[in-house]
Amino acid sequence: MDTKTIQCREGLLRGKTDGEVAVFWGVPFAAPPTGDLRWRGPQPALPWMGVRDAMERPPMPVQVVRPGTPLAEHEMSEDCLYLNIWAPDTPKEPCAVLVWFFGGALQAGWADSAAYDGTAYAKDGVILVTVGYRVGVFGFLCHPDMRAEDPDGFVGNFGHRDQLAALKWIHDNITAFGGDPNRVTVSGQSAGSASCCAMMNAPSAKGYLHGAICHSGDVFQPERDTPVEQAEELGRKLAESFGCKTLDEFRRIPFPELYKDGDPMMTRFHEACAAVIDRAFLPDNQGELLLQNRCLPIPVIIGSNLDEGSRWAAEQYIPTVTERLGIPADLYDYEPDLNRRASELARDYWYGRMLAWAKIRSGDYGLPTWEYVFGRRLGPMGAYHGMEIPYTFGTLDAEPDFGRKLPYTDEDYALSRLMHRYWVNFVKYGDPNGREPDETLPVWPDKTAAGHMHFDAVSEMRGDVIRKTDAVTSPAVERWMRSRMK
Repeated sequence: MDTKTIQCREGLLRGKTDGEVAVFWGVPFAAPPTGDLRWRGPQPALPWMGVRDAMERPPMPVQVVRPGTPLAEHEMSEDCLYLNIWAPDTPKEPCAVLVWFFGGALQAGWADSAAYDGTAYAKDGVILVTVGYRVGVFGFLCHPDMRAEDPDGFVGNFGHRDQLAALKWIHDNITAFGGDPNRVTVSGQSAGSASCCAMMNAPSAKGYLHGAICHSGDVFQPERDTPVEQAEELGRKLAESFGCKTLDEFRRIPFPELYKDGDPMMTRFHEACAAVIDRAFLPDNQGELLLQNRCLPIPVIIGSNLDEGSRWAAEQYIPTVTERLGIPADLYDYEPDLNRRASELARDYWYGRMLAWAKIRSGDYGLPTWEYVFGRRLGPMGAYHGMEIPYTFGTLDAEPDFGRKLPYTDEDYALSRLMHRYWVNFVKYGDPNGREPDETLPVWPDKTAAGHMHFDAVSEMRGDVIRKTDAVTSPAVERWMRSRMK
């Protein structure tokens, strides 16, 4: 493996290359958010003298990890604002850029998973950038003292502000890697997909992203946002629970002490940190911003998996969602198990939100939108949350972060090649079908036509009603979302 040195804004950077793909690990895009910079907006990366090696995986953000998993063996630090970059070694022309935000409920995750390896993208002429950002209490704490500290009036949302800082760094530096700063697509799964929504909703992100691919994540559920006053009160109570009367005092608590019993917001108040509607960085409820088209009008691929099912406790979940949507409380009573009923409702509710968003974007606002459902089932969990990721990256052979590798067959590798081609086309041209007709690639109509692309051993366009319950739940979800367009 040879080395390759490029000049970025802060100095010379040395990565590795095999002659086809150059890789740069741990590229700082902001100053370490430690000490007095904890719970402050990202500051510019510090310049360095000489040549900085970019050959080692950077630390992952502070979070709760399960013992015995790859995450438990990885270095963890508040100093986590780094990018990983895969680029063609000698591009023939400026390359489109795909920026990946990892998922993990804004509480966990890392940018260095083997599933996120960008080699396949770089070989196909796309630069892949994965972004490290603050999560949990370090990424989304809010506190009354923050109002006086930020010149733009931004409060909280440090993880999302890190993501925007990364996009700004990419805009200013990606030409040095062979990239085109005017062709940047953001993508992510779960909370990473919700992060794409946040970038579409943040006025200060305008000009830094030009497309989005949203895997199984959205911001339409009211509980995904926290009003700033509520978030500030939670942050004040959390600081006081550690004996701190001010934010500066709270900054001096070492992170091992903060996390000794787990994520402190969860363990002490049973609250998860979330995006804060501060009326500055995020000017309004995020669902309303998207549904009222008060967001960036960019091309988007929207999708979910056939067997999604993330939810909270069944006893609260079923009445909350059925009342919200105005659907019969006994719609899923054919399933005797309460938890299974809740999971099936969550599955249909999830799909319904993706479907309604795609229809509203395309039909009401004329925005380029494509919808998919990933339906490949290889085990008892079916097409579960996140299963599609290695298919789109071309990383089926990578060791998974959790559990065992799935029993992939030739059909899976063929499906991976197909999905990867659609994703590459979208990043390059803003259309998964590419710039010119391709007889080897099934046509994927945008959402102006009924139906979605169903990805499986045989991938094809299918109707919007997947299960009988969708005929009830999906229209109800759409009515609920349309009621928020006014």
